[in-house]
Amino acid sequence: MGRRPKASRASGPPDTTERLQRYVPYLVNQLSSLWTTMQNGELGKDEINAVALRTLAALYIHQSLTVNEIAALAMTEQSTASRTIDTMVSAGWVERTIAEKDLRRRMIALTAAGEALLLKVWPAMEKNYTTLTKGISARDIDVCAKVLAQMIDNMSGIRND
Repeated sequence: MGRRPKASRASGPPDTTERLQRYVPYLVNQLSSLWTTMQNGELGKDEINAVALRTLAALYIHQSLTVNEIAALAMTEQSTASRTIDTMVSAGWVERTIAEKDLRRRMIALTAAGEALLLKVWPAMEKNYTTLTKGISARDIDVCAKVLAQMIDNMSGIRND
């Protein structure tokens, strides 16, 4: 198969490695893949995964959430969140209770054991974050975070429309 002639164009798929390396969705996916691999390597030592970590972190902040709220904050499907929560309840990291005002709702809360696990694994996440941001100024990290947050807001609007 021959190479396509390079054309100067404003649209269409990236036609060079350089353009692909500057295509933001490609970079975000590449970063996510690298981060997840690094994170799962660290978390595996404590027999948890990224969804469990994000669940612990969300509950550490919010104290009590529904399964659907956890799924949204942990960036996973509801069925995956539900299975993860079942495992976490069995491990004693979270507890499931019935909501006082709506008996159909199940509330999930962090236990002392879950908080202890989060605090135990968090230094490894900080180490990974330091690796991620090495050589980048605090100002540039702040700008990057703001830009990514705006992109997430842009995409959330599409998903919810």
